[in-house]
Amino acid sequence: MERVTAMSNIIRFSENSPESERIVMSNQGTDCFLELLIGAADGLNKTENQEKLISFLRDRKAINDISPGTASFDIAEMPWEKETLSEDAAFMMETAGKAKTDGAAGKPGFRPDMRIVSPWLDRFSSMIWKLDKDYIYGAEEEEIVNRGIEAIRSVLLGEDSGAKSRLLFYLDRYLDPYYHNDLSGLHEPLKKLLSEVTTSGGADAAEEARHLMEAYMD
Repeated sequence: MERVTAMSNIIRFSENSPESERIVMSNQGTDCFLELLIGAADGLNKTENQEKLISFLRDRKAINDISPGTASFDIAEMPWEKETLSEDAAFMMETAGKAKTDGAAGKPGFRPDMRIVSPWLDRFSSMIWKLDKDYIYGAEEEEIVNRGIEAIRSVLLGEDSGAKSRLLFYLDRYLDPYYHNDLSGLHEPLKKLLSEVTTSGGADAAEEARHLMEAYMD
């Protein structure tokens, strides 16, 4: 992701988000923003995946502490799950709302300037509201599949875990017989590739690859 300055972080919906919709924060502002979200979430009941979403924010805060100005992220790269997307998005919006209250700060001596942080939290919540399953695995993933097995391979055996997840989610829909997609030239090479992903694609990708094989490849 691009950075505005060495001490700035950017939160955006996706790489195509216009500049007017991005949250640009100083290193100190980023720390405050994430501290409020994490503190607000601590007081809420969370599912396993909601814990992962907050852990993602904790990781960004740790990165910002160690290497200021390198904690930028896209909403779309957070660890969303397609099965619980609506529930998890609602949870994150609730967390952002709770973070605006005085009780969310938690730590003694922590006095955020809510005149600055509240608009960031509102914009963060608005970006999450835009999430839907068609975005999580949508047009970009369709283009990759249309390019063929080598394009799919480059993503599933690549380093971008978010891209892997989105493509695997898209393949779950693409392979579903309900959609009547022509799989005649893709079935066997994809089956072989998914088998490779189960051993070389990372833990989360391996689990989803096994699901696809069991659901559509037997």
